[in-house]
Amino acid sequence: MVQQSAPPGIWDEDPDGASILLATGRARHDLLVIAEPAFLRDLDQAWGRPSARVRLSFLPGVEAPSAPGHEDALVSYERGGLGVLVARGRTSMYEGGAARGVTALARIASGARLRAALLVTRATPLRGSGDVAGGSAPGQVRVVADHLNVSGGSLFPAPGMVSAGWDARLTERLGSLRGVSGSSVVALVPGPLRPSPAESRALTSLGADAAVTDSVAEAMVLASRGVAVSALTYLDAPAAGGNLGRAQLSLRQASGVTLAAVEEILRSLRAGS
Repeated sequence: MVQQSAPPGIWDEDPDGASILLATGRARHDLLVIAEPAFLRDLDQAWGRPSARVRLSFLPGVEAPSAPGHEDALVSYERGGLGVLVARGRTSMYEGGAARGVTALARIASGARLRAALLVTRATPLRGSGDVAGGSAPGQVRVVADHLNVSGGSLFPAPGMVSAGWDARLTERLGSLRGVSGSSVVALVPGPLRPSPAESRALTSLGADAAVTDSVAEAMVLASRGVAVSALTYLDAPAAGGNLGRAQLSLRQASGVTLAAVEEILRSLRAGS
């Protein structure tokens, strides 16, 4: 039986991002990156040691990631006068937490005067059941252009209806990077099961190219608070019954695309666009 989260109180919410200031010593971060370490290898090598490192779960309401390969770590960098906050792990709804916990980092970070965010995640290709001829082959990296929420619940708690979406300018800039194989519409599914063949066909008929179990809610929290959000998806194993085929891009190459995307966003922030 899943335990219910306690009602939000003084230790559960941090609307001004004070905990990030305490953790990193930096009052403002311009860019937030959320990605598992496999996608951060090139960034780690290129940027070296961060200026600050703390547990993600140090932040109020943020749970330690439990998925394999994810770290309970939040690091801060200074890059050409801009602050970059990197979360090296995340949680998903299927791990048993509530939407409030899954989106806690996004809510806190939006109070740290963020200007942009990049989320990098794994996705299950739907179109063509993972066949290269279908257009979405495992191993490709795609930029997220839009999403469908088929998770069966609200993305995040809010006092009323809000409008939010993916930043078109960032999507266009990332879509032109070498190693990015176009754009995708992603469907947010509950998990942990990958979509069945029938579910894959249904999602495809609705316009989805791939399925994800995270990143959409976090991105929309940030977007609803004025942050320009973008996302990259690494097309992982295909939907149930699909053929894995030949991967177009290795995980190591995908980490190079992630670094290029981060640098591109930083250039856009410096240019004021």
